[in-house]
Amino acid sequence: MARITKKDIYQRHAIEFDGDSHILYHGEWIPELLKEGNTKTGKRVYTFSLPAGTDGTCVCDCEGCYAKTGRYNCENVIESLKRNREIVENDIWFFYHAISAQLETIGKGEIRIHAAGDFNTSNSAEYVEMWKLIAKENPNFHFWTYTKIREYETAFDNIENANIVKSVIDGIGINYGHVDYIIKAYHKLKAAGANVWICRCGIDKNQHCENCKHCLNSDFVLFVEHSTEYNAKKDPLYEELVKIIESQE
Repeated sequence: MARITKKDIYQRHAIEFDGDSHILYHGEWIPELLKEGNTKTGKRVYTFSLPAGTDGTCVCDCEGCYAKTGRYNCENVIESLKRNREIVENDIWFFYHAISAQLETIGKGEIRIHAAGDFNTSNSAEYVEMWKLIAKENPNFHFWTYTKIREYETAFDNIENANIVKSVIDGIGINYGHVDYIIKAYHKLKAAGANVWICRCGIDKNQHCENCKHCLNSDFVLFVEHSTEYNAKKDPLYEELVKIIESQE
């Protein structure tokens, strides 16, 4: 029996594959839509992203947003994110089949929806439903994302292998900030009996999504700001933060 190849899988989804890592979109060869992870997510975590900021697909234009700095300012990344948005908004079924075919070739793992961006597209309701369909059809994968859009905070609630972390928390605000802010938010949520976790990446460069996975099952995840303007390790409350994070294990 002949071995099924990636080309066969893409062909089954009516998408032409070049045999390497590109698919044909409107006569142009473009990279596969899911990207391999990096040192932050872990190499075996795949991601899909859209443009960030209010001129992209977010409802907020957060100060210090990581998805508008560094490599996200590179021309090739900007063009890639713009193209992803074009596909989502103008050819949602191509998006569905391209993602579905790639997942079939990967086999199993974790998918981070929106390493950059959010659900605020021109067809946001349809876009959310498409991710729900993809998650339900691919039980070998775990999907997670973050959103500041209240309407979609519970969109994945009835999907066993998918989770949405709330990026805006009632009575607190956004889920990232300086050490003192994160400590206060953590204690407030714990006192209310919430399922909350402080991301360890803020204190451990060897930590990444691949060996953590708390975003897959936590209602609230808090992130310590990491930027060129703010060094958490120099914060007077840093050691207190470390003790809290270590106690989570």
